[in-house]
Formats: sequence, structure tokens, C-alpha cells
Amino acid sequence: MAQHLLFYDGECGLCDHLVQFVLRVDHKGQFLFAPLQGETAGIELKDVPDTFKQADSLILIENYQQPNAAMRIYGKGAFRVAWLLGGWWKLLGWISFLPAFLYDWGYRLVAKNRHRLFSKDSCKIPDPSQKKRFLS
Repeated sequence: MAQHLLFYDGECGLCDHLVQFVLRVDHKGQFLFAPLQGETAGIELKDVPDTFKQADSLILIENYQQPNAAMRIYGKGAFRVAWLLGGWWKLLGWISFLPAFLYDWGYRLVAKNRHRLFSKDSCKIPDPSQKKRFLS
């Protein structure tokens, strides 16, 4: 089974809530997580275009460490996570197939204000068995 790597802002309460949500819903264990401030981000994102590095956004690497890996940011990344979670979340994930300009403005508005709206929490691992899904 392919795995997907989700980079998140390790100092953002909203990002923490997103990670906790994905951990609860991802029954197949297909998502790995790494903070944008960590070693894994430094290694995996070193050769990507500046657009990705400077994005105030979650970054999804779909099919992580596979030849067909794809990187997604902003709303495209968030909606693609929903698509990959499957089940009822796939309905929301359909939005990822629409042109990004239709929804990225809303994503960027929330991202710009997330530190003001949500407290600074570091991502908490809810269960020791989940620790292997977090990369440094």
C-alpha cells in the first residue's frame, strides 16, 4: 500500500487539529506526518520549487518514496487528503479535481490567520502506537 507524507506547521493549533483528525480517520495507516520545521522537511523539500518552500501551507507528498510521487499544496493538498482518506470523505475530496483557483483563495485566507485564530500547540501523538507515523 502506498503511503502519503503530510507536512504540517508544528507550531500551529489548526495544523495540530488536522493531524489529529487524519490520525483518527485514517484506519489504513496510509499517512505519515512530519513538521515543516523538522529534519525530514529539510531533506525532502530541499530540491522543490520555491513556491512550495515558501507556502504557508500543509504540503502533501502523495505516494511518498514512489516513482509516481506528487506534491500538492494549499487547498489542492487539503482536499486531496480527504480524497485519499476514502469513505464519505471522498465526496469532499472531489473538489481536488476542480481548478485550484476556485478554492485556494479561501485556503490562503484561513492559513494567513490561523495563528491568530488557533493557539500554538505542538502536535500531540495521541497513542504510543502512532509514534512510528511521525517523522522528525
